[in-house]
Amino acid sequence: MTIVLLGVLFAVGLGVLIGSTWTMQVLDGRFRRGAMERQRLNNEWASLRTIREQYRHCPRCHEELAAPRQRSLVGAAEDDD
Repeated sequence: MTIVLLGVLFAVGLGVLIGSTWTMQVLDGRFRRGAMERQRLNNEWASLRTIREQYRHCPRCHEELAAPRQRSLVGAAEDDD
């Protein structure tokens, strides 16, 4: 009885190990494609920001662009009471 129980536990443990390994191999490709896509988009946005900073006009419609907005901190809401 003990040998059968140990055999079952060994088989389950081996199955979990193999299953997790295969799952990580499948997901690794998906993660790599996602990272490549994010890197491509980041590079495209960086080049667009550079164009905006250099030329101050829209490369598509050739209209003058507004000055870049300054970021500001938002304070706590004031109470009118």
